Amino acid sequence: MSVNEKAPIANHGQVPHYGSLGAGNGDDGAGPNSVGPEKEKSLTFHQVGYEVPTLCGRRTKVIISSCSGIMRPGLNALMGPTGSGKTTLLDVLADRKGRRGPSGDVLINGSRRPKNFKCVSGYVVQDDLIMGSLSVRENLAFSAALRLPSGTTWNQRKERVDRVIQELGLVSCAGTKVGNEFFRGVSGGERKRTSIGMELIIQPQVLFLDEPTTGLDAFTAVSVVKLLKRSGHMGSGAPLTASLPL
Repeated sequence: MSVNEKAPIANHGQVPHYGSLGAGNGDDGAGPNSVGPEKEKSLTFHQVGYEVPTLCGRRTKVIISSCSGIMRPGLNALMGPTGSGKTTLLDVLADRKGRRGPSGDVLINGSRRPKNFKCVSGYVVQDDLIMGSLSVRENLAFSAALRLPSGTTWNQRKERVDRVIQELGLVSCAGTKVGNEFFRGVSGGERKRTSIGMELIIQPQVLFLDEPTTGLDAFTAVSVVKLLKRSGHMGSGAPLTASLPL
């Protein structure tokens, strides 16, 4: 479902079917097809649904139903009208909805998602979660200190941060504070790239983004999309990127 190829639409209800997805290799996803750096990743989902209980607690409300699709290496997009459940579907695919509401199968290379899926995947929320009082470099270093393995040395973390700054084109603003409602900082595009960089720090195998171009002007939005498309071929980029409408 790469943007430079024919991009099928993952929508609410009426969704094209992409064939059998297999049964997986166990609940923990262990095996030759589990998430790892040795092969390209493909994410498939079959008959995925999500329900939430109503206020009375006696009934459930269906948010998404019978969604099926496949995401191949590259930049992918979930498209649909407002209120069709795109964000909910993205959260289910990213394993951010717990175990009670979701239904259906989500597979990585034909196997169930491993238990550490959240640790090897990245998720960029719509509203940037960045500390405005810190610089671009300091935010990336903060993310690296929290999320990289405890055995990672200071020099290794610094090298990872420098690489992400270089690949995302943040060299000129690396020492600039991000800014907030009280003082001006970097531009909207640089802020969004910093948010993406905080996820790329861990070199995720799958990167999810919730409306990454919302609030950006046309030129900046195109720059962000080109960055996401190019990042899969970089050392710190995610081989598979899933995004809401661009």
